[in-house]
Amino acid sequence: MKTKSFTPEIKSVHQIQEFIKENLSISGDNEKWLFRIDLVIEEIVVNIINHGCKGIKNGIINIMIDNSNDNIILEISDNGVAFNPLEKEEPDITSDLNERKPGGLGIFLVKQIAKKIEYTRKNNKNTIRLFMDL
Repeated sequence: MKTKSFTPEIKSVHQIQEFIKENLSISGDNEKWLFRIDLVIEEIVVNIINHGCKGIKNGIINIMIDNSNDNIILEISDNGVAFNPLEKEEPDITSDLNERKPGGLGIFLVKQIAKKIEYTRKNNKNTIRLFMDL
């Protein structure tokens, strides 16, 4: 298990993606997961930066990655405002693109990629745990 802390700034998105890649054991056929993991990280971390930690002094994003066998557990926590992405209303992906409400597709995609997602709010911290099979 590896952990690292980052500041809630856009430049941290790439740094977090690189940290995860450096600490994953992925080979050959499973490299498609790198793209999926990058997408998951970008969607969650950008939401934290733009909404959760916006205007918060000493904001922090903590990343934990556990990669054993063919399983990945990503834990992303922040000290921003409470937000449970699992309670977010599903977007209407059947309606015309011009008629859809903006937003909501990122969390929808994360839910499609992860096998399981857990959210907790404890001690003024949001924690999202994502479970993925390679």
